[in-house]
Amino acid sequence: MYLWDSNILRHYGEGRPHIRLYLEHVSWSEIAIPSVVVAEVLRGRCDFALKATPALAVYAHEMLMKTKKFLEQFTICVFDEDCSKALHERKQRHKAHKRYADMLIAAMVQAGNHVIVTRNVEDFAVLLPKNRIINWIDEKPK
Repeated sequence: MYLWDSNILRHYGEGRPHIRLYLEHVSWSEIAIPSVVVAEVLRGRCDFALKATPALAVYAHEMLMKTKKFLEQFTICVFDEDCSKALHERKQRHKAHKRYADMLIAAMVQAGNHVIVTRNVEDFAVLLPKNRIINWIDEKPK
């Protein structure tokens, strides 16, 4: 499976042409969103909806519902016990040097033998082998 990082999800929603090119070669059934990314995306929308000024409240709640509906088109890859074991291994090696969400996603990639699709390749470079990281924004499909 190709697990999309939040930046790829955003670019897909914006209709970026490079992602569309990759999707000509990758079946939609091979695409998933890590539950970590779902949490990141919804946390931002929920925070906005809960803290919005009266002038922005309607818009904030509309965006929350729009984002929820947008996410429904994707298969969600859920963090499970195998991921937890892989995360524990990563935490032993990398301590607090990496963003925790990236470590969670890297653990999911390792445990499921997946590939992370991200524009932030450098965030995962020390966490995963190079063949488990791909950039669908800046790299052209082969």
